[in-house]
Amino acid sequence: MTRAALAEARAFESWQDYQEALKRAIAPLTDEQLQRRIVPGLRTPGEIVEHIVFGRALHLHRALGEGAAELTSLLRWEDADHPPHTAAELLHGLELTWRFISGCLMRGSPTDAVPEEEVPIVQTIWGLLDHDLPHAGELSLLLGGDGLPGVEI
Repeated sequence: MTRAALAEARAFESWQDYQEALKRAIAPLTDEQLQRRIVPGLRTPGEIVEHIVFGRALHLHRALGEGAAELTSLLRWEDADHPPHTAAELLHGLELTWRFISGCLMRGSPTDAVPEEEVPIVQTIWGLLDHDLPHAGELSLLLGGDGLPGVEI
């Protein structure tokens, strides 16, 4: 196995661990906890997770086109008139987007060459990690500030 394949496998494993930690932090929260704004001007915990799901759905939809049609409903999650989501809905959004992420990144073996037409897709999807992780920190700080367990990675 190449160094690059080892690094990719480890990075993916860490991202999957993060995905599970995010779900564990969100699952027990009540609607009131998800929507509590403990710092004026900052997002609520629910809004942060909605943003993570929306960001994933947006970039997956752009990269995969009609191959990601199942994500279309998630593209409305950041609309101003969209109602807040429950923990169950947030978990569903995380799981659905994760299915697309893992399906694209872990197709084939780590030593397989990525077809040239798929390179932009793979780059876009790996770029989602850059979007996800800072928001996990933001979520952890808000949950901790409210006396709740954060995202334990």
